[in-house]
Amino acid sequence: MAMEESNSQSGWKWLCRQFAEEVMAPHVRRCDEERAFPVLVHERAAAEGILNAPFPEEMGGGGISCAEFTEGVAELSAVCPAMTWTIVFNRGALHPVLNAGTPEQKDLFVMQLLKLNGYAALGLTEPENGSNLLAAQTRAIKTDSGWLLNGAKCMSGNGTVADVFLILANTVVNSRKIGLSFFAVPRESPGVIVSQDIEKAAFRCLPTPSVAFQDVALEPINLIGRAGDGEALLHELLATIRIGGAACGTGLVTALLRDALTWVGERRVYPDDRMDTLSHVQLTLGRLYVELCGARKLLRDAASLADQGLPFGKESSMAKYAATELAVRASNEILQLYGWRGIAADYGVEKRWRDARALTIFEGSSEIQLLNVFREMRRTAASEEGL
Repeated sequence: MAMEESNSQSGWKWLCRQFAEEVMAPHVRRCDEERAFPVLVHERAAAEGILNAPFPEEMGGGGISCAEFTEGVAELSAVCPAMTWTIVFNRGALHPVLNAGTPEQKDLFVMQLLKLNGYAALGLTEPENGSNLLAAQTRAIKTDSGWLLNGAKCMSGNGTVADVFLILANTVVNSRKIGLSFFAVPRESPGVIVSQDIEKAAFRCLPTPSVAFQDVALEPINLIGRAGDGEALLHELLATIRIGGAACGTGLVTALLRDALTWVGERRVYPDDRMDTLSHVQLTLGRLYVELCGARKLLRDAASLADQGLPFGKESSMAKYAATELAVRASNEILQLYGWRGIAADYGVEKRWRDARALTIFEGSSEIQLLNVFREMRRTAASEEGL
């Protein structure tokens, strides 16, 4: 069985590597410069079974494991993290439905969406709340016929192309707040207003608009799980998408090191000295590779726990922190090795440098990951097992 799983994972990894190099790579620079959603890439991803691969087979997906998912995300991110996120974002956005939805909701919001190769977007972050997602001002009030939603979200990944939004809102029943809840909000619902994409330094082909909700009338089926269960669902959702963020980081660093080895092997700084003969270059790249191997190990641990159905929140936070902070350090140090060419668009290092910085903010900042780890560390220290 272990050999079969290994072969399956290796095949999936190779498929994603080939897709990234042959299909994604020719569109990366144009989509980044034009801030264009990669439509043609998505059409090929759908045709080759990559777009919906992270979903269960019974729902129309590919049924890949979390370990396979991380391998694929890393391979795709080695070519372009932003384009990768546009492809895999559905899995994270629809996690509340997969985890707590009824069969009818799974059919309506997942299976029907996958059949059409549609898109889902998350509405978690608000303009004034930042990382404090629990302080959501967006509000859903219980009515005789369902719910009335009002509020606004920002940085909604894939928001400009989304067919449905998964919205975190404070819930009010009989004039009493009962906590956070998730709602599936179809884009065509009256009162849903999607802004244009914002201009940003990184992840330019991933649209991240603001979305406003003005007296949006929702039916009972739009509430995912029970009213007030949103906080628990949020923690599970964040743990899941942080595994994807960690995989993006490891893929980006892998590509940086791979290209840097070629660069220092060809580049001469003196008439007879290649860069890869210089001790400080060897030390820099060797250290970064050690750190990459450590980040990969943390990522594998988190994915393994997820596949076993065990808690993995601490592990996913550790993996995302390690991988994304490493991506920033590696891109900064390797850019320096390229000299002026490091900031030239032709070499691709500056794009990875920009994207790496965004990874430490998206899906929970590095500071939030350390706070998560600290809380778990304190619990462990107080237990019989200890640190």
